[in-house]
Amino acid sequence: MSHISFRLVLSVVLMMACDAGSTDGEDCLAGHDSDGDGVDDCVELAAGLNPEVPDSDGDGESDGDEVACGSNGLDPEEQCFACGWMRNDPGDLVSTGTDEGDVIANIVLIDQCQEEVSLWDFAQEYHILWMTAAW
Repeated sequence: MSHISFRLVLSVVLMMACDAGSTDGEDCLAGHDSDGDGVDDCVELAAGLNPEVPDSDGDGESDGDEVACGSNGLDPEEQCFACGWMRNDPGDLVSTGTDEGDVIANIVLIDQCQEEVSLWDFAQEYHILWMTAAW
């Protein structure tokens, strides 16, 4: 009886392992990085990236770098911020006003690395905004 239980458990584990390597009908090998960009092939397939090309959108930044900074690896216009900010804009925010609890307008400012940074890239996080002006 114990041999039957062991075989049954082993069969279930093997079936689960084979199924975990499949994403949207495409086969991938978990833990394998075909293009050497630092992103698992299965993760790339799930995100719509090309696991055979290290820079799916051709913008000069590897898929691994874009995944790490929250940039869209399928949009060549969107790249990682030079200062290392994460892109956190969920893409569905709408300004509702300026009262407590409202969603503020998407203010765009220049950071210390001379890049435009949108306020909504810091959504769902707490930050201190330090602004200075000179005349």
